[in-house]
Amino acid sequence: MAEPEVDALVEHLRSLATDAERAKLERALADRTGTEVLGVRMGAVFALADEHLGLSRDALRELLRRPEHEARVLALSVLGRRAKRLRPDDPQLRADADLYLAEHDRVVSWDLVDVAAPYVLGRLALGGDRADVEALAASDDPLRRRSALMAALTLVRRGETADAVRLAIGALGSGAEQLERTAGALLREVGKADEALLVATLERHAPAMSAIALRFATERLEPAERARLRALRAA
Repeated sequence: MAEPEVDALVEHLRSLATDAERAKLERALADRTGTEVLGVRMGAVFALADEHLGLSRDALRELLRRPEHEARVLALSVLGRRAKRLRPDDPQLRADADLYLAEHDRVVSWDLVDVAAPYVLGRLALGGDRADVEALAASDDPLRRRSALMAALTLVRRGETADAVRLAIGALGSGAEQLERTAGALLREVGKADEALLVATLERHAPAMSAIALRFATERLEPAERARLRALRAA
């Protein structure tokens, strides 16, 4: 039986929905499966998450199992936002990560990955707990692999680039456009921290990269360097 708090939150989300926002989200979420779009601005969902950071994991699990896209965004936003307040060795972070992993089948679109994985899994990885990230990276599911790459983004932003490069390279050649974009974008972020490492990586791997991954990886380089590296793919 649904918890009253969960029912109330979903009804509140319904009250915030508009036809215009529903149409916009329907266009943006063409890749989702098995969900209903209510039509709530993401800013409003995030604000609601900030008001409910103390939701129990049972309530969050129930929200994740709801059919409404915004209910899942709300649950994952709570997980992501409160992870930012937790130390990497906090048992609550581990428990929240376990919930995310156990309910990953409910994470059915790229945006759902992005509101939780960088913070919940990324902060665990910062503390040295990287087994989950490695397991996700080895999955055949592009969304699980994106979870791994988005967790690695947190490592890069703390100056830890080696694992991020390895995971990004491992994701190349997947055939999934969004995953190729993600791998390229992760390499781009590596370049912000260590441009020499990015260039050396691309000199080795650019010939086999997809055009879209290489475009994302090189987009912040100087024009001449960008052109040189992109030409390697055609060589």
